[in-house]
Amino acid sequence: MKKFLLKHQKLIIILFLLVFFFSTNLLCFFIKSSFDYNKPVGHEYSSAEVLNFPKDFLWGAATASYQVEGGNIYSNWWKFEQEEGKIKNGDRTDVALDHYDLYEQDFDLMNQMNLNSYRFSIEWSRIENEKGVFNNEEVEHYKNVIIALRKRGIEPMVTLWHHSLPTWFENEGGWEKEENIKYYEEYVSFVLKNLSDEVDFWLTMNEPMAYISCGYISGKWPPAKQDISKVKPLFSNLVQAHKRAYEIIHSNDKNAKVGIAEHSSYAVPYHKNNLIENEATYIIDYFWTHYLLEKVKGELDFIGLHYYYRQYINIDLVKNLANQSLADFEEQSMDRSYYPEGLFEVLVRMKKYDLPIYITEIGVPDYHEIDRDQFIIEHLIEVHYALQAGVDVKGFYYWALLDSFEWNEGYDAKFGLIAVDLETLKRSIKQESWEYAESAKCSCVKQVGK
Repeated sequence: MKKFLLKHQKLIIILFLLVFFFSTNLLCFFIKSSFDYNKPVGHEYSSAEVLNFPKDFLWGAATASYQVEGGNIYSNWWKFEQEEGKIKNGDRTDVALDHYDLYEQDFDLMNQMNLNSYRFSIEWSRIENEKGVFNNEEVEHYKNVIIALRKRGIEPMVTLWHHSLPTWFENEGGWEKEENIKYYEEYVSFVLKNLSDEVDFWLTMNEPMAYISCGYISGKWPPAKQDISKVKPLFSNLVQAHKRAYEIIHSNDKNAKVGIAEHSSYAVPYHKNNLIENEATYIIDYFWTHYLLEKVKGELDFIGLHYYYRQYINIDLVKNLANQSLADFEEQSMDRSYYPEGLFEVLVRMKKYDLPIYITEIGVPDYHEIDRDQFIIEHLIEVHYALQAGVDVKGFYYWALLDSFEWNEGYDAKFGLIAVDLETLKRSIKQESWEYAESAKCSCVKQVGK
């Protein structure tokens, strides 16, 4: 060995230098890429008082079935909310907002606010409350919901799975088992067989990464596990479930538009020149949002984007992970703040997929430091500038249409355009919602301060 090294020492030195050179350059390239990625694009502001949107732009609001319907007794969330301490204030969804029976009242209020699209979800546990037993009456109910929307000139956008799962499906192992994807396929096939003629826009699932994070990392949602080893198979199975649903939808309606709803904050390093924070920001943003989209972009007709806040990545807090529970770490390690300009930045980052984008959730609770009308207008302004930058944004869906059951937060987090008295179920449009109604009416937005 020694003779070999002496004989080939020049070659070995050259190889070592080449490896060092290329690895160093690769590292430099990665570092430069992360700094470039995190640098804001920004835009110039127009002096125009009114910014106009395309005439076919969809102005909408969104809900999820479990949060508004009430009485979804076959859902894993129903089982979860019976457990003491799982839901803030011990809130329950026995009646919720009774949107199941009062949906026409809610759609009339949407008409008053000039909204022309409604994103809602179908409750899988209603359609199939026992494994393999499909309920024709329930699918007929959702058909009536869609007909009621159509009569009022409101375009439906249907989410097939929005966090809540049938209890039997969870008992079978849920999304943890690859063989369970077939149950989702059967459910999607049944829905499409009955509703494909009524719906043009479909979302296969809502925020799969949030489901994994809250159900298997923080454990604050069902199945309430803290088992990071489950993350990889869960992600793989959800990607396959989306792809199969995409195929099923198009086999029933080749003209259908199929997307997936994914959350993206505007991730930025807390200290903009900090090398580690820049790298961490780049990696976190990629794996939280873009990793999924990269996996399914061949099976997407559009992207459903959720945006709520800017998310600072602070390495000083990340260092404390070893001394924190995962739930505490999730709450404390990433400062989250209202930041309209971040929506523009996120939309520009999405431009690379060359797909239409619908902002399928964006909202603010009543207790936030900013008024809802200002929140909506400032974000709409950023959407307009994204359109000017060539991003193909097709619609804006405020979260939520109604004050509703916000999962483990119960009824405390009131996001709605419409207030609901939980005792009487009386609905009333909030004063700060009328600014959005005016924008929907003219398909335009008035710049703040103009």
